[in-house]
Amino acid sequence: MGRWHFQTHDGFADINQSSSAEAFEGTALKGLATSVVRESLQNVLDVPLDTSRPARVRFTFGVRNSFKSSESIWFDDLMHHLQQPDCGAPEAPTVDDPCPYLLIEDFNTSGLVGDYTAPYVAGTENNFVNFLYHDGLTGKVEKKLGSRGVGKIVLLLASRARTIFAYTNRAGDPPGPPLLVGKSLLKFREVDDALFEPAGYFVESWVDGKPREPVADATVLTKFRNDFTLSRSDETGLSVVIPYLDPSITMQELRRAVVEEYHFAILSGRLVVELSNGSSLERIDADHIPDVGDDELSARVALTHYAMTNADPTLHTVAPTAGEAQKLTDTLVPDVVRDAILDALNQHERIGIRCNLHIHPKSGPPVRTHCDVYFEHAENVHHRPVFVREMLPISGEGKPCAQLRALVLIRPGPLADLLRAAEGANHTQWSPRTDNFKKAYEGRRGEIEFVGSCVSRLIEIARGNATEPVGGISTFFFSAPLDDDGGKSKNKGKKKPGPTPETPDLPDVETEPVGYLFTQETGGFTLRGDPDKPTPKRITVRVAYDVIRGSPWSDYDPDDFDLRKTKGDVHVIAGDADLERPDPGNRLIIKPSSEDFEVVVTGFNEQLDLIVDHRSDTGKPRKRKGEPDASQTAELHQPQ
Repeated sequence: MGRWHFQTHDGFADINQSSSAEAFEGTALKGLATSVVRESLQNVLDVPLDTSRPARVRFTFGVRNSFKSSESIWFDDLMHHLQQPDCGAPEAPTVDDPCPYLLIEDFNTSGLVGDYTAPYVAGTENNFVNFLYHDGLTGKVEKKLGSRGVGKIVLLLASRARTIFAYTNRAGDPPGPPLLVGKSLLKFREVDDALFEPAGYFVESWVDGKPREPVADATVLTKFRNDFTLSRSDETGLSVVIPYLDPSITMQELRRAVVEEYHFAILSGRLVVELSNGSSLERIDADHIPDVGDDELSARVALTHYAMTNADPTLHTVAPTAGEAQKLTDTLVPDVVRDAILDALNQHERIGIRCNLHIHPKSGPPVRTHCDVYFEHAENVHHRPVFVREMLPISGEGKPCAQLRALVLIRPGPLADLLRAAEGANHTQWSPRTDNFKKAYEGRRGEIEFVGSCVSRLIEIARGNATEPVGGISTFFFSAPLDDDGGKSKNKGKKKPGPTPETPDLPDVETEPVGYLFTQETGGFTLRGDPDKPTPKRITVRVAYDVIRGSPWSDYDPDDFDLRKTKGDVHVIAGDADLERPDPGNRLIIKPSSEDFEVVVTGFNEQLDLIVDHRSDTGKPRKRKGEPDASQTAELHQPQ
């Protein structure tokens, strides 16, 4: 007979006072309903039993009267914990409240397989244990889309009680009995003069230091199926109940999230989704993608149709040289591709282009790979491209493109493997700073930025707006001056009203600032005194590598270089000048002691664009002749 079990705390061991709501980032990106859909569907695509048939997921909305009756076992002991102050469930239900719930069932899947009696072993796959018992861990060892055991916290967030129940029929030979486990994730709390750990479990038994025993009693399992209207009989798979459902999760929001996030997987025939309110059922499959009342979303679905019928684009860009930073430059886009892009945009037609590049695994030589880009002209549209890695949408990548609708597909292969390693728990962005990426791939080769910027770069190059400065962006882009309030720009990257001024051609001759001379060479730069002008009392220098997205200053990482270190790759040699090397490690303060001072900085990565912001005690930034005004360059490089 199952019941709720909680572990007490002795008051001396470490205390983690974070609630489940604080443990998972990114749920606010598009809303809780979208996060629930993403977590429910991405894992299902990993584990189809019969690859000739799509995985099927059913979302069922239901409601139960209050669980106040004495025969109800699902919340009796838990309710007392939920009523404690600051328990981690800010809108906790009471025993008298009705219980709206969401039932999520997947079919043609293997269920939560794994040995639930086994202890945790790093690097092993145990879906049962990782999904139910371990927060922030995944045991996936194969090339799969999501990570059971990590993002599942979002399912707990969807419950006002911070609770889920998991009922699973597991694949095996022979198949085992159904198993049931409930989980609640609250805060560390005091209840009846005792201290309790955050997690509680509805299980058969939970002895301290022993494995939790799932409920397998036939009577209890039957009651659970009846109370929460499970449609599953003997089919393998997982049924998750989210009780006391957050009111923001509605049928309309789920329908939209399914179409927006997973129309590629559905159109590919890999996924079928069903929506039920208990009396009616809607099936979303390759033959039926519903209109959710959003013309732009319908247009994206149509572009995906085009991409699927043009899966092997004939227009190709040239791959950057292996072993060097991967950047899509003018010289890598053949004239035939540029002309085709312009024709397609002018004629309002769709186009597909294969963008080739190299990735750089630590375990072997560089590997040539690609992503496929599809786009079309779109009036009054200013959205990010849609990125799909294998079947999984990546919603936080790329920058908006004006008058353009775009789709970037990363199909299974070497590039998909790299980007999977670069994803965090919520699978919304790529970063070269994840542990998985650092372990498997060389850093600072630019593959992620290549993919994230390929749409905008293609458009810039085709329209002739791209600039390829010799020696990198830093030879003429310097950031806007620091403000008096500590350095943050007051316009926050927004353009000033009025027409955008044209960027004048950059001449070969610089106008040097008063008091000193600045030159930039490959891998470094030099500042020296100007004998014909007054010597400045103080020069402040900031340095960063350029980034495609965001600010190079806020994205600075001391792992790239650290000017505070005297034995690093970057060397600073000063003559007739005192140096200060303040935090965070990308700044120098130079105090010249004579007009003949010289400071030479070398050792930066020559494959990356180095940005140098330098100013004397006048506080004015240094510009070249013809350089865009500071208000323009600030959009690219906001001081932080």
